[in-house]
Amino acid sequence: MSLPTGDTWNPLRRPGAADDTCSAAAGLNEGMMPSILFVDDHPIYRDAVRRTLEQDIPNLAVMTAESVGSALELLKAHEVDLCLADHRLPDGDGITLLSEIKKDYPLLALGLLCAELSTSIVAAAKALGAVLCLSKDKTAAELVTAINIAFAGGQVYDAASDDREAAGLSLRRREILIHASQGLLDKQIGEKLGVTESTIRAHWARIFEQLGVANRTEAVTKALRQRLI
Repeated sequence: MSLPTGDTWNPLRRPGAADDTCSAAAGLNEGMMPSILFVDDHPIYRDAVRRTLEQDIPNLAVMTAESVGSALELLKAHEVDLCLADHRLPDGDGITLLSEIKKDYPLLALGLLCAELSTSIVAAAKALGAVLCLSKDKTAAELVTAINIAFAGGQVYDAASDDREAAGLSLRRREILIHASQGLLDKQIGEKLGVTESTIRAHWARIFEQLGVANRTEAVTKALRQRLI
């Protein structure tokens, strides 16, 4: 499944690279290192996110910036695959930054990580084709899962704080649906997620119940239609 940017986005394809695309797994096997630019003006939080992502996502390189200006300057010198930005920045906002990036780097995937996620911010992120629009209420593990979903070809949008809906599928179950949409069997999904095949089957039972479907094919189809993955 392609990420919804203006062009088909491959997490290991750098802007300006050759047009031959490859899967994330194949790219990693060839030694390619995916990278993220994380933009936030709070140095302690910024460093904590960097360390968490580098520790929990193998082969991931994380660069950081503290402002719109510094992020744009960094992108002139370094190639990255995903820019994840806070909304409130000292010299602008995350939507403005991502708009500038989309104009100059159309193959770079975009994401927001906000303390106060409003319906207007969510709408603006969707209009830009961002793959992530996340609340800072997430735990470290949930943030890692969201990033993994993006690199697997999906997207994650949290509910806005001023428009909370009933809790939907967990990030782990969305991750299972993404892997299933790529043709992986339960045993293979379990190996990727580090859990047993029986645990995956238990997740499927809850997915079927939550989506009101009877089988995997219906679950994946409905999840795609509702943009859950």
